[in-house]
Amino acid sequence: MTTTVDVKSFVDELVADVVEPAADALMETRYFRDLRAGTLTIRRLQGYALQHTWFNRALLKSGAIRMIKAADNPRAFKDMIAGIVAEHDHPDLCQEFGINIGLTERDFEEMVPVHEVLLHTSVIVASSLINTCPAAGRASGLTNETMVQRYSTELFNYLQEAPYNIPAENLEFFRIHGIVDVDHAAEAAEAVVRLVRDDRDVEMVRHMAETQVRLKLGKFEGIYDAYA
Repeated sequence: MTTTVDVKSFVDELVADVVEPAADALMETRYFRDLRAGTLTIRRLQGYALQHTWFNRALLKSGAIRMIKAADNPRAFKDMIAGIVAEHDHPDLCQEFGINIGLTERDFEEMVPVHEVLLHTSVIVASSLINTCPAAGRASGLTNETMVQRYSTELFNYLQEAPYNIPAENLEFFRIHGIVDVDHAAEAAEAVVRLVRDDRDVEMVRHMAETQVRLKLGKFEGIYDAYA
């Protein structure tokens, strides 16, 4: 069995060696290089709003099933409830951002997820239903929340500047995520430490984090290409 001290050190190393470098790598993708250069198109911003709203709604819908699956694990069940409560209004906030930059409600109703977004979403949903390791599920949250916090801060700051000049009140989705996901990532890290049971769980946690990094980076590449 792995001790709590061992697990804490492992999670700290995972964040330092895998998760934080992934957030740095995301900032060097074409999407965020264009953002900083002032050349990111409104269409690609709309693409993010469409695809991420769909992603958020899909995760909330799957959350009900994941809660049932976690019902026999009090700690995991409590974490699931907290996660849904914290995220329940995020799809509407993301859609509101999209509306403010020219999309319509019909655009959101008719959108089709691009391959990379569908893949990212499907892996998160399927893994949570068939994975017997609750710690790995929270490692998914740790990885994604860290990267979301980083790119939300970037978008909130740059989209207020020329040539975008989007008012701060229209960027509430990014403002919130730039703040709350710092705590969410920390809570997810603490949950991983609590939920790891043995060395097999440690292996599954690392695998999940590395998988989510690849999927998250691919998601933005997919949106960039699909909304050229």
